[in-house]
Amino acid sequence: MKVEVCVGMIASGKSTYCKYKAERGWIVINDDSIVTSVHGGDYKLYHKAFKPLYKSVEDHILHTCIGMGTNVVIDRGLDISVEARQRWISIARACDVDIDAVVFPMVDPLFHAECRFRSDNRGLSLGTWERIALAHKKKYSWPTKQEGFHAVFELSHWHKDGHPVFKTH
Repeated sequence: MKVEVCVGMIASGKSTYCKYKAERGWIVINDDSIVTSVHGGDYKLYHKAFKPLYKSVEDHILHTCIGMGTNVVIDRGLDISVEARQRWISIARACDVDIDAVVFPMVDPLFHAECRFRSDNRGLSLGTWERIALAHKKKYSWPTKQEGFHAVFELSHWHKDGHPVFKTH
């Protein structure tokens, strides 16, 4: 069994990769989907006061999947910092499960904001997405094995046959 944490800016390909993994039997922990599901399908009802609930659901899914021996890929836009990733590393290590980081290409934050605005703006303006992308870039740190990852892979590109191609670090 394996756990992977996706590390990348908004609209960098994390959810596309997770869909690919789900089609191959992996369970996807996606924070946006959890927020949407507990609010009757309306992401706009997200509220910081419910963060403990959202995180509890994520943790429960991961613990249950580990107990079942099911591979898990984590798709959270906020796993761009060392501090945010430690949560997943701690759970995996405590359960004696390997955890890898999958890093997605980063280009100009404004490009990422424009992609998010076009694909799923959630009722937010382009300016709001630009501010979010710039804030994410400030928090971003490249994942390392020293953090506790078993391996760090960088998504290089998608092969013409539809498979991801990686560089190993």
